[in-house]
Amino acid sequence: MRKLLSCIFVLCFVIAGLTNVWALNSENQTTTKKTLIYYPVPYVPVLKDLQYVAEKSAVLRTPQVVTGVLVFKGDYSAKSLLDFYKVQMPNNGWQIVGSSSASKISFLAYKRPNGTVFISISEGVFSSELRIVIILEKK
Repeated sequence: MRKLLSCIFVLCFVIAGLTNVWALNSENQTTTKKTLIYYPVPYVPVLKDLQYVAEKSAVLRTPQVVTGVLVFKGDYSAKSLLDFYKVQMPNNGWQIVGSSSASKISFLAYKRPNGTVFISISEGVFSSELRIVIILEKK
């Protein structure tokens, strides 16, 4: 099962990388409307004002696992997003296992008995991008 989860995790990063390349080559980049946002990942809070970026996101749901990458953009500083997740993730049953900040990109890693979440926050000139990678086994 761990090999399967590892393969799915690597696949999610490959898909995320490819979607970034496709998005950069696309002339017409759009995001979905806030009223149409649906997040099929339990236990991971997302601020309501963040815009879901569907073309950079992908989620796989099977009877055993939920895994994928969710990408959001919004007018928050990286520090405020980091502070939000440092408070809210433990409130949702997650335990921090590591964090790192390099230049304008910050990473947080959390675990719970049935899953792992990696949160990446990169601050741009006008907005920040939040990327949530999740591997969650269903019990």
